[in-house]
Amino acid sequence: MGESQIRKQQMEQRTQQILHAALELFCERGIEDTSVEEIAKAADVGPATVYRYFETKAELAISAGIAYWQKVSDKYVGVLSEENYQRKRGYGQLQCIFRIFEDLFREECPFLKFLQEFDIFVRKYQISKERLAEYEEGILNLKSYVTDALEKGLADGSLDFPYTVDEVYFSVMHMLLSLMQKLSYNGSILLSDERVALALQIKIAGDLILRGLGGLHSENLEGMV
Repeated sequence: MGESQIRKQQMEQRTQQILHAALELFCERGIEDTSVEEIAKAADVGPATVYRYFETKAELAISAGIAYWQKVSDKYVGVLSEENYQRKRGYGQLQCIFRIFEDLFREECPFLKFLQEFDIFVRKYQISKERLAEYEEGILNLKSYVTDALEKGLADGSLDFPYTVDEVYFSVMHMLLSLMQKLSYNGSILLSDERVALALQIKIAGDLILRGLGGLHSENLEGMV
């Protein structure tokens, strides 16, 4: 192995080391309340080393977000490539996708809290859309799974809606992710918040969306998986 290749591997290892430390602290304390010095200490490097790999804390937060989306995607979307999933009608595929959202809420609360913190951080420091392009690309890598299910449902008659597939995709994803982020970040603030379990609220929201997208065929949902 050449010297340049060894150096490249060391740089990649150091990058991952810093990202891992940053993510843990961002999830535990929030992005705003975590300093670069604290990240450096957790990563067992100096602050100057952190800045050598990431010019600003904003760049580090964006890179951490990209890595987190990829990690979650790798963990959960594999089932959407299985043969059993592919045989389902559009409604059934969408139902599987919404179950993944339920699993995400139950198992990935730190991730959802990070997303909420990240949105607040981006707004506060007015980070441009251009700087968020790679982060956005990581999110949109999941788009095809949903749009394929929507298009298949329209073709096989298991779904029926008067909007474009893109309109439905963005509206549904914003609704579900916003609800998941809010519930994971705020939890139960008021006494009335505890009247319905948080995870059940995610399931109900998904079920209601599915019934709405089933349109006139909703009375036959049992046969559409």
